[in-house]
Amino acid sequence: MVFKIILVPHDGSAMSDKALDKAAEIAKLAKGSQIIIIHVIPEIPTPIFSRVIRSPETGEVITFSEYMISIYQEMESEMREKLEYKKKKYSLDGMSIEIFITIGNPSDKILEYATDKKADLIVIGSIGVTGVSKFFKGLGSVSRNVSEKVSCPVLIVR
Repeated sequence: MVFKIILVPHDGSAMSDKALDKAAEIAKLAKGSQIIIIHVIPEIPTPIFSRVIRSPETGEVITFSEYMISIYQEMESEMREKLEYKKKKYSLDGMSIEIFITIGNPSDKILEYATDKKADLIVIGSIGVTGVSKFFKGLGSVSRNVSEKVSCPVLIVR
């Protein structure tokens, strides 16, 4: 089986780094494969009302929603920088790597993106940065949900 599109969910954890390493090994064997690294910033529950606050950076008065947008932008910027570094590292080996960052429920967004891109394989870490299963040696909720619901093969890296 040839894996043309290999999707690698990456949350910044050591386990997702291992998953990316494994995806790179597979991509080297399957010439012409493309790795897509997806990072999903979890939505932060916020109050419905539009409250005004002082910006921690500038001190100016802004709405709470403006503040949350700046938080998401900062989170995206930091992760993009980390993933661009990894992309550069693997690109030196001639691999085609794309980065996609979005906001939402990690399992849902990974499943949606895998379907949209017609992923041939998902390589995912068994637990991520928030995995309670670190203490129970099981699967994390994201890897479990993705592996149970996606239609393509899933390689869970431990």
